Amino acid sequence: MFAPQPRGVKEIDGDVRFAARHASVRGEEPVMRPGERSFELGDWRIEPARGVIAPVAGGAETRLEPKIMDLLLLFAGSEGRVLSKDEIVGGVWAGRAIGDDTLAAAVSRLRGALGETAERRYIETLPKRGYRLLIGAEQALAAASPAGRGAPDNKSGAPPKAAALVAQGRAALQAPFAANLAQARLYFEAAVAEAPGWAPAHVGLADALCALHLAGQGSGLITAAKASAHAAVGLDPDLARAWSALGFANLLADRAFAPADEALRRAIGLDPALASAHRHRAFAFAATGRFVEAEREGRAALELEPFSLATHGALMQLLITARRYRQALAAAHQALALAPASSEGWYARGWAHVLGGEAAAGVDALMKGLELWGLSAAQLEPLRARYAADGFAGLCAAGADLFETQTVMFTPRLTDIAFLRVAAGQPDRAFAALEAAAGHDDPLLMLLPWLPYCDALHDDPRWPRLLDRVRLVR
Repeated sequence: MFAPQPRGVKEIDGDVRFAARHASVRGEEPVMRPGERSFELGDWRIEPARGVIAPVAGGAETRLEPKIMDLLLLFAGSEGRVLSKDEIVGGVWAGRAIGDDTLAAAVSRLRGALGETAERRYIETLPKRGYRLLIGAEQALAAASPAGRGAPDNKSGAPPKAAALVAQGRAALQAPFAANLAQARLYFEAAVAEAPGWAPAHVGLADALCALHLAGQGSGLITAAKASAHAAVGLDPDLARAWSALGFANLLADRAFAPADEALRRAIGLDPALASAHRHRAFAFAATGRFVEAEREGRAALELEPFSLATHGALMQLLITARRYRQALAAAHQALALAPASSEGWYARGWAHVLGGEAAAGVDALMKGLELWGLSAAQLEPLRARYAADGFAGLCAAGADLFETQTVMFTPRLTDIAFLRVAAGQPDRAFAALEAAAGHDDPLLMLLPWLPYCDALHDDPRWPRLLDRVRLVR
């Protein structure tokens, strides 16, 4: 089942840290992303992909904690301006509530790692205002921005402040949860305001708005996403990311396969290694029931982004929708090997077991997923008791009731509730939830004809009427 949007989950913060950690274990070169190339800052060489810094003059490396490296990169892209506490918390902790002591301690650890002294200062504290990078700001910015790192989408050079905002927005998009997506949107909107003639800022905004729409945050967003993508293509018709964003926005807004696929193929033609274009094309194929082609594109995206949890998640859900449950279990196993605390991995594993006829194994995995979403042992125990008393249908009924009555641990979406109601043997309540989801133009309903969660509804006379109401891809 497609996952609700968690508000507090024990997920890994960034895909890049997976790449660095696991590639180094195997002796491979880490996958490099924009924002992860090495650069120099004062006396130090910074290697974000490996999570280390080393003296330029030679000497032992120092490994930084992930948050400390994130903080360093935020300062490096700040153009020497003052960073407020809110901006730092948004960029490093994705807007989570942290105390002043936590922030001060993180800055202190970064200063210590850089060997700051009274004579050689790197970071200035400005009471009641924030912090500012003092040394090497111009050099750091050139290296930390997409232009300085050689990002393929920025051939002409990036406006420095906008580039830093886009980098922060891209970092926020790595964890596709509601708070992160909202934060990413703010960064990209600020980047567009700062540099309205710079295409990557518009691309980032289009990507964030599409992600919010996919997360069930509102149908009105997709019109704005399409406009942003059109602006990006108009500003730079050779920008692969712009065509990828336009293709996906067109698909979500107009539900027409041909023009969306044309834009996505153009993106891949400009940059065959652009994983997002392959991932979006996989979704487009799945929305038309072309699952062989969808799986091909989904696996191509995963080959390009082997450490991306979002790409793993998309492939798992695609395989479940295609009813390839053994392959979905293998994909979930691969995702959980990278991120044992991935709630989506456990949830996909659970549904693949259940739909494949292995309810007991599925329930264990689903419970683990709920635990990682934030449910306490006291909240899980009644669900286990309901399963013991009434089987999987009883568990799903209790789960749907829980989803409908709380919004603290995660924000449920109507389609998730509907799928649980189907499994609970409650067709009236399932149709009510699906009708409400259709009223909100939930993009997951683009896959409705093929979703295995709804099989029990197919013989109901309300089913064809629902399909007529849903905007399917043509």
